[in-house]
Amino acid sequence: MVNYLYNARDIAAYFKWAGVSSHQEEEYLRYIFQIGGDILAKPLTYKYEDLAHAVYRELYYLWSEGFENEYSDIATIAPKGAVSLICDQEFITLESYMKLLALHLIFSRNLPYVHVNFSGLMLQLGLKGEFTDFEKNVVMACETLHMTTQDVFGQPFDLHLGIPEELLCLCLEPEFRKSLAAHDDFRKRFIKQAATRLQELKKTSAEIQQKEEKKKLRQLKRKQAREAARAEKVEKKAVKAVAKEKKKRTTEEGERSSGNKGKKKA
Repeated sequence: MVNYLYNARDIAAYFKWAGVSSHQEEEYLRYIFQIGGDILAKPLTYKYEDLAHAVYRELYYLWSEGFENEYSDIATIAPKGAVSLICDQEFITLESYMKLLALHLIFSRNLPYVHVNFSGLMLQLGLKGEFTDFEKNVVMACETLHMTTQDVFGQPFDLHLGIPEELLCLCLEPEFRKSLAAHDDFRKRFIKQAATRLQELKKTSAEIQQKEEKKKLRQLKRKQAREAARAEKVEKKAVKAVAKEKKKRTTEEGERSSGNKGKKKA
């Protein structure tokens, strides 16, 4: 009997596989710690700090092994020499993959199912062995991880009858999903935080825009004042030039008039 379902390596692998951003990791960790009494390795259920430390240590390990996203080799999740807890030892990669899918359904509580093509999964995961053994291990993984399957029409599909060559809907067991509903949905906090952050950004943006408009208005007034002062200076200079020219003309006319008077007397 399996004493627990997920360890720190599984959670770290999910973070990498699902692309959980660094600023959201803590919310995910607190949520899995909150619901983890029945599904986490017991040493990880005592203190949140111990869980966080273990997961971040495994994140570094996975990064060093090249497991970075959903396109990474699932076989690199389990370390060399690891013992399979759910599936047969030769299907430990299947166990790792099924845990990723189960965690995705747990963390995405509003997601009703994920589509899986089990018939092609053996080749994708690079598994070797008999297909009948693969089918048996898929059943064991689903039952242990509290998952069921449905066909594309939403009707229950019994995997004991064999794996069909079609997409199946992989879901959490209804009772297990109900047990999750007793805990707060941390994604709602994400939505609230995002909405609050958006309002803050809008407010900040409006304040910045107002400051920019005031700045532009001040600059426009300064420019207009400079242009007005420059125009006034040019106007004064023009007036002085006109007055000077007028004075010069008056002086010249006076001189000519005096010269004409002198000639008449002579």
